Amino acid sequence: MGLFSAIKNMIKFKKELKKSIKEAKEKEKRYLEMTVEELSALSDDELFEAVVARTESKVDSFDEWEDGVNSLNPSQKIFYSVNWLEMEVNNGGLCQFFVNSSRMVAPLVSEYMGIIGAVEHKKLYDDFVNKNGIDLTELSFFDVNEVEEFEEKTEKYPFDEYDDAFYDMEPLETYLKKFIRENVKDF
Repeated sequence: MGLFSAIKNMIKFKKELKKSIKEAKEKEKRYLEMTVEELSALSDDELFEAVVARTESKVDSFDEWEDGVNSLNPSQKIFYSVNWLEMEVNNGGLCQFFVNSSRMVAPLVSEYMGIIGAVEHKKLYDDFVNKNGIDLTELSFFDVNEVEEFEEKTEKYPFDEYDDAFYDMEPLETYLKKFIRENVKDF
C-alpha cells in the first residue's frame, strides 16, 4: 500500500470514528431522557446499554466517584457494582478490580451477586476472598502506584485461577439484564 492510500484510509477511519462517537453520544442522550415505559420497550441489550448510560451519568455528575456511587438507589448500586466487577475482571482480572477505585464496592459485590442470582460467581468470589484472607473492609494493601506493586499482588494471590474460573462462567451481564428487566422502574 502506498503512502497516498495509507493517508486516504486514515482520513476515512477518522471520519468513521467521529461519526461513531457522535452516534454514541446521541444514543446516550436519548437513553438519559427515556421514560420507564420507553425503557421497558427496549431489547435486553439496549436496556442494558441504557442503564449503563444512566448510572454512569449519575455517578459522573459528582466530583468524587465515591459520592456518585453512594447517590445511586439500591437497584442502581447493585447493577453498577456488579457491572464494575465484571468489567474489571474482563479487562484486567480480579487484581485490577482490587487495585482500582472499583475496590470501593468490593465489600458489596458478594451480596449483590446473590441478589441477582449469580450464585456460582458469588461462591467463587467468596471462596477466593476467604481462602486468601482478604479483608474486604480494608483493601489499602491493594493501593498501588507502580507496575511492580501490581505485579507483587498478582504473585502473592492466585488471581489467574480466579480469572480463569470466572471466564468459564455465564457472564454476569446475563444476570444483570434479568435484574434490570425485573426492576426497570428503578433505573
